[in-house]
Amino acid sequence: MPTFLHAADLHLDSPLHKLSAYEGAPVDAVRAATRRALGNLVDYAVAEAVPLLLLAGDVYDGDWQDFQTGLHFAARMRELRDAGVRVVLVRGNHDAQSAMTRSLTLPDNVTVLPAGAAGTAVFEDLGIAVHGRSYAVRDESENFVPGYPAPVPGLFNIGLLHTAVAGSQGHAPYAPCRLADLLARGYDYWALGHVHEHKVLHPAPPVVYAGALQGRSVRETGPQGCVRVDVDAAGAARVRHVPLDVMRWAVLDLDVSGAAGLPEACRALDAPLGAALDAAGGLPLAVRLTLAGRCPAHGALAADPERLAAELRARAGELSSGLAWVERVVLRTAPPGEAGSGASGTPLGALDQALALLADDAGAFAALGADFTELASKLRAVPGTDVDLPDLDDPAARRALLDDVRGLLAPLAGGAGEDAP
Repeated sequence: MPTFLHAADLHLDSPLHKLSAYEGAPVDAVRAATRRALGNLVDYAVAEAVPLLLLAGDVYDGDWQDFQTGLHFAARMRELRDAGVRVVLVRGNHDAQSAMTRSLTLPDNVTVLPAGAAGTAVFEDLGIAVHGRSYAVRDESENFVPGYPAPVPGLFNIGLLHTAVAGSQGHAPYAPCRLADLLARGYDYWALGHVHEHKVLHPAPPVVYAGALQGRSVRETGPQGCVRVDVDAAGAARVRHVPLDVMRWAVLDLDVSGAAGLPEACRALDAPLGAALDAAGGLPLAVRLTLAGRCPAHGALAADPERLAAELRARAGELSSGLAWVERVVLRTAPPGEAGSGASGTPLGALDQALALLADDAGAFAALGADFTELASKLRAVPGTDVDLPDLDDPAARRALLDDVRGLLAPLAGGAGEDAP
């Protein structure tokens, strides 16, 4: 019975966010990461003699600056054609028809399923039928699933879809649907894209997000790659995630409780970074660091956050022999001997009280009138920019935004009058 690969969200030639400007960051490796991950995918398909590759949207990150992105993808698809690998893809929100002003003819082993209505690609020799629909415009709000064709009798039926299944918090609700909608079609496997994290939403029949092929920001931590599906003689699908990324992201929490000064605070990086490097298996690693705890060093850390970040970047480079670098440092320390994050009556204490109220009270947060729609629209007009609106109804998303606010303001509030050097 057949084997196939399911991948999504390649975002080919998309920049990896917030790294290339940092001293010591491997700029060339960062810029080439999405292409190298695609190369790993092609090499794996050829080496394993997998006959079919499914791409569930967002092959591209948006309109090309020039034809080089499309030429690179077409060249890789020709490698698959020469190895006998067929490819079926749908367009997602980033590479919707309306988002792409340039196009190239792809090799004849590649089938792009249509926009406007779902289409089907049938591979009789594999015993597979693939049903899918591409995006015509970026902001697709229609539930595509009811319009997908009925299963083809006698074949293994796959639904290919770029979608936000209900409950996909933190992701823009493009082509939204419910898990029940997918299961009602009677397909044997659903190959999903849009959520950049590998997830199995339903085991049998499998409803699966492949995740991104390559993590591109600190929101996409851990191994990234594709899904391999092996179908047995009874028609049951075995799903296995195959890491294919060329670098990793991690978020590390550093406990600096009791640290007397900057050197001691920086040494808190050693054990967490060592564990993260081991988990990355020798791949380059970008890390975001959060320093927390009550310590005498708080005033010095808050007074000079640029030096703190520079010292931590230097230590990360030394500990990893240049394999790890620091994307950002978030400071959540407090001076010793006070209850709460900031002492009552201090600017930091007032900040923490205000943020705690906003985090716990959805109504208070809504009263801020935070609306990112216009900002996101302007940013999306910049080529190569990847923007998804935060889900402000999601408590975790709200708290993450407020944590970022604290990280920006705490050094200003905490550096004045609280154990400052």
